[in-house]
Amino acid sequence: MGVDFIEFPKLGIKLNLSPVAFSIPGTNIEVRWYGIIISAAILVALTLALKQSKKFDIKEDDVIDLFLVALPAAIIFGRLFFVAFTWKDYKYDLLNIFKIWEGGISIFGVLIGAFLSAYIFCRMKKLDFLYFLDFGCVYLPLAQAIGRWGNFTNQELYGTNTDLPWGMTGNRIQAFPDPGVDGTKLVHPTFLYESILNIIVFVVLLRLRKKHKVKGSVLASYLMMYSFVRFMMEFIRVDQFGTGSIRYNQVVAALIFIAAAVWLVWVVKRPVKLADTDEEIAPSAYASILEEIRSEEQENTQEQENLTQEEDQSQEDSNPDQQEVKADRDLMTEDDNLKNGQQGDNDTETDQNHEN
Repeated sequence: MGVDFIEFPKLGIKLNLSPVAFSIPGTNIEVRWYGIIISAAILVALTLALKQSKKFDIKEDDVIDLFLVALPAAIIFGRLFFVAFTWKDYKYDLLNIFKIWEGGISIFGVLIGAFLSAYIFCRMKKLDFLYFLDFGCVYLPLAQAIGRWGNFTNQELYGTNTDLPWGMTGNRIQAFPDPGVDGTKLVHPTFLYESILNIIVFVVLLRLRKKHKVKGSVLASYLMMYSFVRFMMEFIRVDQFGTGSIRYNQVVAALIFIAAAVWLVWVVKRPVKLADTDEEIAPSAYASILEEIRSEEQENTQEQENLTQEEDQSQEDSNPDQQEVKADRDLMTEDDNLKNGQQGDNDTETDQNHEN
């Protein structure tokens, strides 16, 4: 096939880039860029999650344990999802099913595997499933944005022909174009479109998580935004993951978008509905922290008042002159009261004499 290259002719960019990063000496084992990039995407997402976990009262050990459970489940489900819909490519050579380094992992299968394993994990560890996923799903689009560059190195999952300035080509695109694609012309770099859009989704989710008030809302927002991105991308993708004019991922994306939208409306309205029916609403993860802060503030205020009273009392006790002055004032007040009382009695007697 000659030297592998990927080129953006109108931008003057040409890269001599093979899908194989290197081979292990003395073996037939090839390490591909696809695997390296996917691994890097996972590590970046995990590292950021660990750094932020304490802010959300989530233990680092729980994050790592969930990662170790969800990662293999996500890969297995992602591969099985892809194989199930492209069975004709594997039914005569089942060993090809295990060659995941060559590509062929469905993101929707990955999500199903990850969410299912996370649910089981949270049930076993007695963790809040929705709260945990609201925290973790933020890093999924970032990992997806990085992972799409693995498709770039494999020269796969590109789009229809285009005359746009950023149209791309490559030796594998030219030699083995997907059905409906003219290998002599430029194609849409759909990997780049989806990578950029996923970064935007990541930034939006970060902002939503800061304003997080309802459990499940961040997860529902992620499912809506990503499924919308994927639905739109399917209009220009040409890989054979479909039947005729029906694109499997586009159908799944539409269904997920509708389900997530309904769910988002429900979780947002649900607290209001519970309040109207006088049902008890579960406290948020921050309720105990806020209660502790209020208790500490009340204790500090009470301590300050007690200290002020003690200081005043100690000043009075330590100053005998002030005590004498106070005693004199009390005696004078009592004398005045007695005089006023006697004067009142005399006035009463005088009035009675006049009447007589």
